[in-house]
Amino acid sequence: MSSYLSESELKQFVDSLPTRRLAAEALIRDPGGRVLLVEPNYKSDWTVPGGTVEAGEDPRTGCFREVVEEVGLHLPEGRLLVVHHGVAMGLWGDSVSFVYDGGVIDADTPITIQEEELLSHRWTDPAELDRYLRPALARRLRAGLAALEDGTTAELVDGPR
Repeated sequence: MSSYLSESELKQFVDSLPTRRLAAEALIRDPGGRVLLVEPNYKSDWTVPGGTVEAGEDPRTGCFREVVEEVGLHLPEGRLLVVHHGVAMGLWGDSVSFVYDGGVIDADTPITIQEEELLSHRWTDPAELDRYLRPALARRLRAGLAALEDGTTAELVDGPR
């Protein structure tokens, strides 16, 4: 990359830019429309398969890598359903989460839980998402379900505007 700045000045400038954490999640359903949730061992609320996008990795690849790691499912990489911007989220700062279509699988499909991070899994009716999930994640998943229905992609923002 060429720049009018010296290499050290360019590095200093780049280091001064804000950072955002990236996460990606899969919205996996059964034929009855229930959503696959997983119970982490490191926090009290449930979540969906997915997680942090690693350096040098695009969000879709990170999402489906995490699905294989967390629940042992090799799924077709579905389309982007939701982009969620978490702005000024306290200790976590700014973040961007991507929700991808994880497709529909039979409820009796074998699921291999990653024991280092997860305790269990369950299929949950979309009407009960608020019972298990943080409000922002429940909202993302409802937006993802709506995007599946109407063929769109949703953009959500949480935090001060």
